[in-house]
Amino acid sequence: MRKYETPKVTVIMYVKNGAPYFRRALNSVVEQTLQEIEVLIVDGGSTDGTLEIAKEMADMDDRVRILSCSRGSVGAQFNLGVREAKGEYIGVVESDDYILPGMYETEYRYAKEKGCDVLRADNYIFFELDRQEVKIRTKVSQDRAVYGKELKAGRDDEHMQIGGSYWTGLYRREYLLEKKICMNESKGAAYQDFGFLFLASAMAETLYFLDDAFYCYRKDNPNSSCNRPQDILMVHKEYDFLKKELVTRGLWEHLKKYFYLWKIRNERWFYHNLDQADQARFFPYFYEDMKNVSSEFSALDIKWNLKEKRLLELAVRSEKLFGDHLELCKQKWDVACERIRGLSTKDSVYIFGAGNIGRILHHYLRNRGVVLKAYIDNNADLRGTRMEDAKVISPDDIEPETGNLFLICSENYADEIWEDLRRRGILDTQAAVVSDMDACIRFMMRQMKG
Repeated sequence: MRKYETPKVTVIMYVKNGAPYFRRALNSVVEQTLQEIEVLIVDGGSTDGTLEIAKEMADMDDRVRILSCSRGSVGAQFNLGVREAKGEYIGVVESDDYILPGMYETEYRYAKEKGCDVLRADNYIFFELDRQEVKIRTKVSQDRAVYGKELKAGRDDEHMQIGGSYWTGLYRREYLLEKKICMNESKGAAYQDFGFLFLASAMAETLYFLDDAFYCYRKDNPNSSCNRPQDILMVHKEYDFLKKELVTRGLWEHLKKYFYLWKIRNERWFYHNLDQADQARFFPYFYEDMKNVSSEFSALDIKWNLKEKRLLELAVRSEKLFGDHLELCKQKWDVACERIRGLSTKDSVYIFGAGNIGRILHHYLRNRGVVLKAYIDNNADLRGTRMEDAKVISPDDIEPETGNLFLICSENYADEIWEDLRRRGILDTQAAVVSDMDACIRFMMRQMKG
């Protein structure tokens, strides 16, 4: 494929020793329906055959360039890619993921039409279950109102309530260079994207959320930074970097409530992804941050969800209550694992919650031969529809028969759902909570391998 002097999109692929998945990722980029792209492979010193895959593609396709970065930092690799890029827009594909063929053609068209500095979209998560790929779309926001409209800086700051992932969309290159928006060049692959996405979203003159999904994010790479954190304070350090950036740019007072929202959500997610020993080491930092935010969270006018409000209220009361609550959540998860492991093809199972967690768990149950009686959901728009091979019913249609198991699949409203089930005559022994998507996927991986 011939090289374009002024490509529409530069795709940055930073990689170090990613050979097991890299070929698929790279193929998905060069096979995009948008021809006018540039592919920058920024290698961090691979020794496992990754560089050979890159060179093989570069020999066949003039749009592919290979750069070398020996800094030992994903942030440094990304920043080098931005400096070297020639494209009008910047996209990112990580070395163990892949993208659907029409991603950049569609996103570039919308970005140009709307005059975007930043365009974001939904994505798919995927993993292998019993040698089959499971792929499920996840929403960047459950608020339908954010999609399909041009959000303006200083007028539509509500979009800063939305976190998410930076690789689902496009960033105008001149905007990044003009505003000096870059990643923290901290060591390793250590969540440097948090600060980048926050700054890019906060400072964009025009931002657009596209109601479509193209990026496929792998959840079962055992060597990813999510599954093998290199430093328990990595998230903590990234937010120290971001706060310094906001203060230096004079944006702290205006954006601090969103800073706290992102930080607490990321730290809570990070804590639950650590093993027990690392959780104990990270706990003092997590608690201290929660306590500091809880002392002023009501004045910050932040839209905390119910789970976050509960944690903040406990943090301000005492460290023991805060820790006891986290331990109780762990115990509930252990009970859920035990009950799911004990299911047989003869059991009657309902999933309360037709969202991402419920659908992922449904895949696992189906592979185990367990037939789902129905999804239960409070969303009236879903009732009467079918998800996969199961109908969606109202809580009013629940049958409180002995022997039924109700799997509560909700990240933020599990306690409220459990209370609702109790009022409907469901015993505690008939219910279990599955409120963490990543923990659910790890559980399924272990069970399938076992």
